[in-house]
Amino acid sequence: MKKILFATVMSLFAIVLQAQDNALLQKVESANAGMPNIEAHFVQTKHLVATDKQIVTEGTLYIADNDKMAMYYNEPSSDLLVINGEQFYMKQGKRARLYNTAKNKPMASLSNTLLSCVRGKVADLAQQNNADITAQKGSKGYEVTLVSREKKAKGYAQIDLVYDAKSLILVYMKMTEFNGISNTYEMSQIKTGTTIDAAKFQAPAK
Repeated sequence: MKKILFATVMSLFAIVLQAQDNALLQKVESANAGMPNIEAHFVQTKHLVATDKQIVTEGTLYIADNDKMAMYYNEPSSDLLVINGEQFYMKQGKRARLYNTAKNKPMASLSNTLLSCVRGKVADLAQQNNADITAQKGSKGYEVTLVSREKKAKGYAQIDLVYDAKSLILVYMKMTEFNGISNTYEMSQIKTGTTIDAAKFQAPAK
């Protein structure tokens, strides 16, 4: 009898927690759905597990609509990432690639992951990627964690996000791959409603 009662209590507790998570996630998504253009400074820290080395880069992040995102790096200045609808452009050093996400599933997944995180559509992202999701209000803001239920050859084992408690804009993102390599992004000097030149979201001509 005690075991049944305990199981019932725990089940009810889990339902309450799930409802709280869903309410928080909906709050974040709703706030970002009507968010105007966003411009912010970012610092990226890449952690290489094999050598325990950290590579720090920084630059400016631009976000517009629901399908446009650009990361212009100041250091190294040659690096660039641009998402514009089905276009996904990446340049690292001298290597540049332009992908059509309608024809490239891995890049479509990466594009969707990045856009979903910056726009707060994380509940859908968790469902699409078979991941467990938890949310809570912490000292730094609304903390959201996605953990994959299965190990894959590519993709992310875990994604940790923090949305500012007042604006609900993404201010922290850590993406950890299945091999342990992680990329952490910290956003600051955030501006909203600014006019962003449409050229920022165009892939450079070859």
